[in-house]
Amino acid sequence: MSGQNTIELIIETVKTFPENPGVYIMKDSHDTPIYIGKAINLRSRVKSYFLDSHDNRAQIPIMLQKLDHIEWIATNNETEALILEANLIRTHKPKYNIDLRDDKHFPYLKVTLYESFPRLLIVRRLDKDDARFFGPYTDVRAMRRLVMYAKSIFKLRDCNRQLPLAKPIRPCINYNMKICSGACADKITKEEYRANVVNLLRFLSGKRTDLIAELESLMQQAASEYKFEKAAEYRDQIRLIREASKLQQVDLKLTDLDCDVFGIASGDRNICLCLMHFVDGLLISTRHFLFKRQTWDFTESNHDHIFLQYYSSIDSDPPKEILLPETSDFNAVLLKEWLEQNFQRKVELLVPQKGLKKNLVQMAEKNANLYMLQRNPPDASEDVADLQKVLQLPILPSTIEAFDISNLGESFAVAGMVQFKDGLPNKSAYRHYKMKYTEGQNDFAMMMEVVTRRLRRLRDEHKAFPDLLLIDGGPGQLNAAREALTLFEHPPLIASLAKKEEILYSPCCDEPVRLPQTHPARKLVERIRDEVHRYSVTFHRRIRGKQFKGSTLETIDGVGKKRAEELLIHFGSLQRIKAASVEEIRVVLKTSMEKTERIVEEIRKLGVAP
Repeated sequence: MSGQNTIELIIETVKTFPENPGVYIMKDSHDTPIYIGKAINLRSRVKSYFLDSHDNRAQIPIMLQKLDHIEWIATNNETEALILEANLIRTHKPKYNIDLRDDKHFPYLKVTLYESFPRLLIVRRLDKDDARFFGPYTDVRAMRRLVMYAKSIFKLRDCNRQLPLAKPIRPCINYNMKICSGACADKITKEEYRANVVNLLRFLSGKRTDLIAELESLMQQAASEYKFEKAAEYRDQIRLIREASKLQQVDLKLTDLDCDVFGIASGDRNICLCLMHFVDGLLISTRHFLFKRQTWDFTESNHDHIFLQYYSSIDSDPPKEILLPETSDFNAVLLKEWLEQNFQRKVELLVPQKGLKKNLVQMAEKNANLYMLQRNPPDASEDVADLQKVLQLPILPSTIEAFDISNLGESFAVAGMVQFKDGLPNKSAYRHYKMKYTEGQNDFAMMMEVVTRRLRRLRDEHKAFPDLLLIDGGPGQLNAAREALTLFEHPPLIASLAKKEEILYSPCCDEPVRLPQTHPARKLVERIRDEVHRYSVTFHRRIRGKQFKGSTLETIDGVGKKRAEELLIHFGSLQRIKAASVEEIRVVLKTSMEKTERIVEEIRKLGVAP
């Protein structure tokens, strides 16, 4: 059966779908789920896949080509549909659904609760054992300092011996340094050691206010019983806990705030979700989840299951408050209902508009953006491929050369040319030009001249032409450059970028190309345009500076450096100044006729060199 017939048959089948809340499962010819979604109205939601144009969601037509049939499961309400959707996605992991996986590259802290005398370890893999994990930690240096504090406070063993030993041994140097309790030498009972581990878990979980209060009570009790060594030990623990807390204290005047903060950053090709977990005002952990933008946009109406995936996977209750950004499309009402039913506690989902909580969301968004750039820096080669698509070029423009004219009126006209290879600057190929054949202020003629000179030089030296010439300007500059190309066999492709409107013009396109600000192809041509403009302007200033430096005009009484510069800018050279009339020079100098006549007389006595 052809693909078109399959789609028509599916559309007919969809007409029989119930108008109830539920989950739909799209499958291929091998009965493998390729996409799972939830709906308030199954029939209406699924039908929309075959009625909409999907201009902004390119993956949908691709998925529909692979679609063989659709199954559905009705539920009593949308909350049940959300839970079922999350469970099915976690089980089947369909290709076109978002999979909530963060980068396991960052380390975790592991407390080996399955051991008689547990240890605190740094690991990069979450083993399925009875251990307790904390993290991941993006700041590895701060994490190691935290571990150092934790071992000093709770005197955990650092060795890998199987304790308890059949026969006590002499403790290692850590015991003498008071950073180990000496379990190998029977210096501490299993119950006392376990009590320290319980406090360690509270410490790593961020519950330090209660822990400090408890230790202060024990310290006062020990002091009242004249157990001053024990009191000093509690005092040192309290001091170390407070010092360690400064490592995670965010400078936002937090007090006892318990919350999860979500931030979303949108890139050209990726979306990053950042989750920051605060307990008692301390930043306990930060997690990042990176998605392809195509996948995120494709599932734009079904992001709620991401939320469920996260809170279903953690081994603790959610905090009392969850802060969401304005850019989030989470259904706060639906998710609040699910959280309260699932965890039997009140949970507030807020989109803060101002104040401290708004600052926290902004911090999460900033972290998401920085993480996205760190893990997936812009790919210049992909940008070049995108440019080929939008300009409908027959070949990939691996080598792009861009031109820009820089002048000041009719004076000091120069041009700059830069070359980009695979989307990156190739500075060894940069060139600059002084106008040889074009006089007056004629940007079109200047553009034609420099393009002709560049291509003629490449031809004469038997070097390859660039794949694409990028001209700074609109249709006028583009047509001037195209005229220059008619002088050559097999000329390169050409395009131009108009400055203010940021519109691309290409002979391969019937209409001007308008791209959104975030489009990778637009960003690429803007980078090239800005680079060639910088290069040509820098050369122009250097040439102009040489003309002005030490000009003989400055030796004339009543002229000076400033007026000499104004004359050279206006007329372009000393020869033109000498040929100008008294009235023309008086307009520039803004002096009296008598003074101007005297200055002109002195100018005409000067040599040709300025």
